[in-house]
Amino acid sequence: MQQSGSVQTVDARPPGLVATLRIPGVLLGMLGMLCIGIAVMTPGFVPNASLDQIAPLRILRSVLKYQVGRALMAIGLALLIWAWLKLRPARVPLLNHSWVLVLWSLPVLLAPPIFSSDAFLYADQGWIIHQGLDPYEVGLTEAGGPFAINVHKVWRGTTSIYPPFALLVQYWVAVATGFQGLISVIAMRIPILIAVAVIAAFVPMVARQLGADVQLAKWFAILNPLLLIHFVGGMHNDAMMVALVLVAIWCTLRFGTPGMIVGALLVGVGATFKQPGIIAAFAIGLLPVAARLKDLAPGRRLLVIIGRSLVSCGLAAASFTAVSLAIGFEFMGWRHAANIGELTWGMSPASIVEQFIGPVLNWVGIRHGLLPFLSRVTTVLSVLMLGVLAWRYFFPDVWIGRRVRNHSVQQVAGAELPETDRSWRDHPIRWLTWGFSAIAFSGAGYHVWYLLWGGIYVGMLRYPNRLFRALIGVMILFIVVEGGLEYYGMRPIVGYLVGAALGWIFWANSTRLQIVPEPAPEAETAEERPTAVVG
Repeated sequence: MQQSGSVQTVDARPPGLVATLRIPGVLLGMLGMLCIGIAVMTPGFVPNASLDQIAPLRILRSVLKYQVGRALMAIGLALLIWAWLKLRPARVPLLNHSWVLVLWSLPVLLAPPIFSSDAFLYADQGWIIHQGLDPYEVGLTEAGGPFAINVHKVWRGTTSIYPPFALLVQYWVAVATGFQGLISVIAMRIPILIAVAVIAAFVPMVARQLGADVQLAKWFAILNPLLLIHFVGGMHNDAMMVALVLVAIWCTLRFGTPGMIVGALLVGVGATFKQPGIIAAFAIGLLPVAARLKDLAPGRRLLVIIGRSLVSCGLAAASFTAVSLAIGFEFMGWRHAANIGELTWGMSPASIVEQFIGPVLNWVGIRHGLLPFLSRVTTVLSVLMLGVLAWRYFFPDVWIGRRVRNHSVQQVAGAELPETDRSWRDHPIRWLTWGFSAIAFSGAGYHVWYLLWGGIYVGMLRYPNRLFRALIGVMILFIVVEGGLEYYGMRPIVGYLVGAALGWIFWANSTRLQIVPEPAPEAETAEERPTAVVG
């Protein structure tokens, strides 16, 4: 048994494959993923043309009815969340999360994209590049090819929103599979699986650097239903950005300022897969000095923060620019599609407000561009929130009321004790976790997998049990909203109402659900514990 700061970490050997299969909840999660994998074969869930060319799948789809698929999807999601909760670290203190991740991924490895049809347009963008065209200048389906028929009608004719490295990887996959319809689409999962493997490897490494509970960190990040559904199942290239930012954070924590230089460069590369990753450069710059910031006067602290963040952001911007120019597409050509989220109703706050107000304005004959306006408003608010979060985590001693607020806990038997910050080492990661969430809700386009940008760090940051319960309720809310939108023909407003009700039911009935493990009985008391690393 090893103690790090105020957290105990079990260093016993994790169970092997056979022992893992015997743990209650593991097979249940596999069954849930199998139901989801079968459900997405149902006619109406994904484009028919590619699947119906394969005889066994055509037969399966003829047996499955639309309502059967809907039922299987709901059952699969419920089983997956239930299984995940059964494996929580307070209940299963020692688990081989890597084996569980592999086992839960197996049922959907050859399935069509889940909760999204983005992989079809990934393949079409690969075809556009293969024709010697620039996807920032030529719209989806405009080059013809084997994938055009399966691109959703909303996105046909739109140029690419994806950064250049994401496009290049999509092209490589399409070329390697010979532009073979569904095969090329499913192969888009390969680079995502590599990214997920990197995430699975580095989450415990970062958690150890922070002195956090490794089992809790792995459970909340690696086995998170959102990661399985949207990264493994949905094949979203966000996974590459998330993986590179995670590696950058580990480099910085492990090697200090030299690691920060490497980390900032990795962040820039990550942003060439998904643009919001660039904000991680701010956190990377502060990680080597975060623990010392609390000892500096506010004015001196501000100068240090500005100086180091300018260096790290400059390095990230340089690597982003270098990679973009080396790949050769129009530099920042994705900006032409920056308003693509305004083409359809979605889940973002801006879109929800427009769905309430827009029809009323239309009914009274008022012509309006409400969604673009609301999109800009939420973007400005998100940027302001980054500033508020910076104030919260780097200037808590000058917070309103001049009182340092507790946001971290020590686990003691049967209770949680709030801690006043004595080390700010993880404050840049806290800023990044919630900063990613703020950026995710900006603009007109929001998707559930955006929660994974910063969500993979939550289990490392010593938050109390009630926060995990709240976040699980929020996850249920958004899974219902997006699932309703994709598979049940449910408008987002209705989805929010249903999802909020189910999320509240979970919250109200989970007061005794212990997620954060209690320390072992032989552990020291809260007063006697070392406090070198606290949050």
